[in-house]
Amino acid sequence: MPAGISAAAEVQRRLWGTDPRAWADLAEAHNRPLFEAVLDAAGVGHGTRVLDVGCGSGLTLVLAAQRGATPSGLDISPSLLGLARERLPEADLREGDMESLPFGDSAVDAVVGVNAFQFAGDPRRALREAARVVRPGGHVVASLFAAPERSQGTAVHEAMSALIPPEQADDHAPYALSAPGNLEAAMADAGLRAAESGEVVCCWRYASMDDAVLGLLCSAGGARAIQAAGEPMVRDVLRRTLGQFQDPQSGVVTMRNTFRWVAARR
Repeated sequence: MPAGISAAAEVQRRLWGTDPRAWADLAEAHNRPLFEAVLDAAGVGHGTRVLDVGCGSGLTLVLAAQRGATPSGLDISPSLLGLARERLPEADLREGDMESLPFGDSAVDAVVGVNAFQFAGDPRRALREAARVVRPGGHVVASLFAAPERSQGTAVHEAMSALIPPEQADDHAPYALSAPGNLEAAMADAGLRAAESGEVVCCWRYASMDDAVLGLLCSAGGARAIQAAGEPMVRDVLRRTLGQFQDPQSGVVTMRNTFRWVAARR
């Protein structure tokens, strides 16, 4: 475990990676359209040195490597990193805190953070670190959920969050930077010049209710709810909440979620 990590990073380390294989198989790939859009916005191609902050089990970096980029990544979860290392044995993948990146100044051509920076204790500090490690003129691209009402998955987040004691309500906030202009303001405070932005709709499609429940249990929100209320209770809440998104004939569960990304330059 890295030394000197923030309290927020310690919380995220406990929440992410409870079932890394389920995460990779049942959750991560649903956001592939977003990963591709972020890589496009960052100009990632042949020879690009790209750092993925909060790389998780590594699919964004796999896609970057397929473009000919040189991938590196950081995550706070050792179990998710273990899976990323299986996928990318030659990549420079490090365990650490996004508020104190273990990379040198101007070390990469592009930094991407897919649904990552909002989980930092101090997102502006994390973005300043991203600006520090990218070369002058390089891209920093961050993505997150759009406004909560624009994603069907918000119903699931709210149902699981209702199980959390009030004193823990703020320790996991996936919509922390989602209000219009918040991400751009945080980037500006970090010394980055926002250049363009966009939106991507991702369909989270699960073949069955069992797959949907497992895919959500292995998320940080699922782990957090289990810690508070126990797995049987969370499974029951998820089944009741997900019923509205299940096709009665096929049993397929589908949720449409809107994400936005902002690309900036150092």
